Amino acid sequence: MTDAISRRRMLQHLAAVPPVLAGSIRAAAGPQGGATAPTPGRLQVGIVSRHLQWTSLEDAIALAAEAGFDAIEWNVRAGGHVPPDRVERELPRAVELTRRAGLAVSMITTAIQDAQSPYAEAILRTAHGLGIRYYRGGEYFRYDYTRDLVAQLEALKPRVAGLAALNGKYGATWAYHTHSAPGMIGGSVWDIWSVLKDFDPALIGLNYDTGHTTARGGVGWIDAARAAHRHIACLAIKDVKWERRADGRWASEFCPVGEGMVDFTAVFAYLKSIGFAGPVNIHYEHHGLLGTDLGTWKLDLPRREFIDIVKHDLERIRIHTS
Repeated sequence: MTDAISRRRMLQHLAAVPPVLAGSIRAAAGPQGGATAPTPGRLQVGIVSRHLQWTSLEDAIALAAEAGFDAIEWNVRAGGHVPPDRVERELPRAVELTRRAGLAVSMITTAIQDAQSPYAEAILRTAHGLGIRYYRGGEYFRYDYTRDLVAQLEALKPRVAGLAALNGKYGATWAYHTHSAPGMIGGSVWDIWSVLKDFDPALIGLNYDTGHTTARGGVGWIDAARAAHRHIACLAIKDVKWERRADGRWASEFCPVGEGMVDFTAVFAYLKSIGFAGPVNIHYEHHGLLGTDLGTWKLDLPRREFIDIVKHDLERIRIHTS
């Protein structure tokens, strides 16, 4: 979102926030210099920096600009371009270089799961000073299938409440990623929404993943999206399809945009109808570009081929974001 929209949405929800917390949010809603504003009526589309892990900070920026992205979602996690224990020094440098190249940084990736997560306050304090509101959480909540699932969801609410208070202090929005892997909470959206629904969307939201939600919900993804629409803060782009493995079992496989089941026309039409204006970032989990959990450390294909792959998905998403 632009700063103006972010502040307006935030202030609209102040009535639901305790007075002490509300005061913190108002303080955090002041001018946030340095942010690159998107062209009116056009969503910014960025690349998640884990896919650029194999190159230097400076070259990652040059590559993202060459490919035509508007933004970079920098990875502020162990092994990322910005190690969390050095966030106060390294994130300002990364953001300065990115913005100097004409790209935005409106969102970062973190391992923050609750207010007690290592370096959580340092990360949010630094991001706030740089005008970055949105951050993707990490270390997904998981089910223990030997115990009652509803009770586990209820038990998450105090942890989320603590994080909401910390976010209020720094004017931040936590975007929980809707991951569909077995055992992860959130892929179906309904479950994580039952945890988040009573929290202020200006503080606690979803990083809505088109691939994961389609893998879990199929063509019925729209029902959960409609229920959770107030909390859709950010959008993660993937396409996905079902394939039968050699052992006869079916499995979801990520693929280039336009080759899978995700109805991007319907997704963006719905997002437009609810006034979505948050960060949009493309994730590349096809062509072997994901690599390790934090990204590929060595590029096993020519640089030109890499750029062609990422541009393919970007150009197909541009059709829907202009």
